[in-house]
Amino acid sequence: MRIKLVTILGLLACSCLVLPLAAQNTGSNVTGRKGVIAIDKVGNKIRFYDPVSLTEVATIDPPEKSVHELAISHDHKTAYVPLYGDGIYGANKTPNNKILIVDIEKRQISSVIELGEFIAPHGLLATRDGKLWVTCDIQNKLLYIDPATKKIEAVYDIPGKGAHFITLLPDESKLFASNKESAAQVFDTATRKFVAAIPAMKDAQGTGNGSGFEGMTPTPDGKRLLIVDNDQSNLHVIDIKTNKEIDRVPLLGAAMTNIKRTRLVKLMFSPDGRTLVASSYGAGQAWVIDGSDYRKQKLLAVAKGPQGIAFDPDGRTAIVSSHDSGLLTRVDLASGKPIRSYDGGDGIESIAFY
Repeated sequence: MRIKLVTILGLLACSCLVLPLAAQNTGSNVTGRKGVIAIDKVGNKIRFYDPVSLTEVATIDPPEKSVHELAISHDHKTAYVPLYGDGIYGANKTPNNKILIVDIEKRQISSVIELGEFIAPHGLLATRDGKLWVTCDIQNKLLYIDPATKKIEAVYDIPGKGAHFITLLPDESKLFASNKESAAQVFDTATRKFVAAIPAMKDAQGTGNGSGFEGMTPTPDGKRLLIVDNDQSNLHVIDIKTNKEIDRVPLLGAAMTNIKRTRLVKLMFSPDGRTLVASSYGAGQAWVIDGSDYRKQKLLAVAKGPQGIAFDPDGRTAIVSSHDSGLLTRVDLASGKPIRSYDGGDGIESIAFY
């Protein structure tokens, strides 16, 4: 019995070594049992929820406008929240230039990173070594920041127009930036150079909502990038080695949307990699997709303006936040059906369990 037990433990230890590294998206697919943090863009608040009941337990009022996205440190102790400005992409009349550092355990702002001349920070990612990657969409800049010193260590020009979201491979060897009005870009983090472009569906159409890409995520094994275009809301499967498209999958039943409004589709894998969830802001729809076959999709209607996606640590459900409706919807991943709703502030853009 003792030999069998030792053998089993050894096999478990070995299996742990081959599990894929967790990747973070802008919007954050961090998960945990301590609590839920949500970025309420409409209300300009950072909200905290009980992870079980999803009742609000604390609120932070930022000093300026306006919170948008979210990144969480890998030790789950710190959140980073950009102050984007008083508007949205293409209509941000008073862009801001700061990133809030939030102590998650104390539920308070601990410091502020001043970005100086770099304005409209939006997409951001926390790395394993404690640094931050940040996009500034008006200037199309990629910043590399040390939160410990609050210093910008490097600045890179992002080719294209409307750099909005970024994501990293699980091993952090490549970073991807989606442009609202042009091709997405591939950045090699070792050479610190943009090395390839992922062509957009069509030329920019003025508003940027009918061209380029937005939502994206790497597959858990780091072999593919999934990215959705702003034209037809198709899911493009990109081979990481070649940076080329190898498949294109329509989101089944996607409603037609207006080019004058954002066509943002967000994507996020469940922590076990078995399920992909997509939310379409313009369509008011969400999809629960088989992580091994993207054509196996379950379409569901959610409240107006879905954006944020967060996976409950039990692996059974996901929360979709509806930015335009102030609602949180719990979705059963097995059935692909909404099973409960909760108050979601004024309009939450990003949400995560921690």
